Amino acid sequence: MSKIKKLLIVSCSTGSGHFRAAEALRLSCQKMYPEVRVLHIDLADYLSGFARAFSVSSYNLLITRIPKIYKFIYHITDRPFAQKVLIAFRPFFKFGAGAFFKKIKDYQPDFIISTQFTPQLLLPKNFSTPLDTVITDYHAHQIWLAPCVRNFFVASEDTKIELSRLFFGEKSRILDSDESESGEKLSALSGKIIVSGLPLHSGFFDVKNTAELKKKLNINNDWPIILIMPIASGKISAKDAVSTIFSYHKNINVVAISGKDNRHTFNDLENIKESGQKNFTILKTADNIDEWMRIADVIVGKAGGLSVSEAMHLQKPIIIINPIPGQEDFNAEYLEKNHYGLKANSSDDLAKKIQTILENPRVLKTESHPDASEIILRNVFS
Repeated sequence: MSKIKKLLIVSCSTGSGHFRAAEALRLSCQKMYPEVRVLHIDLADYLSGFARAFSVSSYNLLITRIPKIYKFIYHITDRPFAQKVLIAFRPFFKFGAGAFFKKIKDYQPDFIISTQFTPQLLLPKNFSTPLDTVITDYHAHQIWLAPCVRNFFVASEDTKIELSRLFFGEKSRILDSDESESGEKLSALSGKIIVSGLPLHSGFFDVKNTAELKKKLNINNDWPIILIMPIASGKISAKDAVSTIFSYHKNINVVAISGKDNRHTFNDLENIKESGQKNFTILKTADNIDEWMRIADVIVGKAGGLSVSEAMHLQKPIIIINPIPGQEDFNAEYLEKNHYGLKANSSDDLAKKIQTILENPRVLKTESHPDASEIILRNVFS
């Protein structure tokens, strides 16, 4: 009897996107490759208290309390020297990751997929198990680079070009050259950097009837539906966004998801509803998020890599507010550059852009996107 192959998928609790991408891969693997044993772990659960605080708690603190400092750190580490410094500090990082290495030793995976950059910072260059990485944003930040990675799976052709340039160095002109050497090196890279898109939950690929979904979700009119996803603190609060949208649009439905741990936002939204505002639905969280997104005419939210990809896959216009400085700025730029979405800088700007989209739905581009999990798993196992 042949040995059962094992896949280990590693995410980390620095934002929900890494976890959601990993879960999408796990579920797809169970469905598409039932002969493979698959396990998804959160790296944060296998770090010591100090290491977890350094890598997870500090990230959450920075993006919520002092985003300008986070933006500075994000850009200062997006340089070649940063990778060398991080590699030099690998022994320090490994010191708090004993449980992670023990888990790998006990599980003995045949393949590892990482959806966050920290695992490849911990693993040595000559690590024996094939390690593949899914970059979960639309920008190839230097911190994702590591010599132990076999394949990089990226969200777009733009990201592939960025990552290719990082391999050659910022001053290299190899991608702009017609020389045969350029072609040979690019050919070698084509197997290492694979445009897959980002892994989405399998529910996003199911066929569902929009009219039936509206009935199921208690939307009982034909007015446009604006879905406001959980948003970070910033220039535009959920309360201001909802109030301004209703001031511009009377015959409209607004559905706002506060986030399960954001009691202050939920209470603010409840006050709007109690003031007599009709056609307003408030949710703390939604396990069936794909259904709410399917019935929406416009989606408003942050520019997380997974949220952006979900909207694009469903071919829904998305307006970005309060992007986290750093990776979400790049995601928002990708959306605007490719005409998949818009960015709003104030509540009034948001309401006006919603009106623009409702009056001219074709102002933004739509196109189908492949199942990234299928592409990633096929390449990993081949």
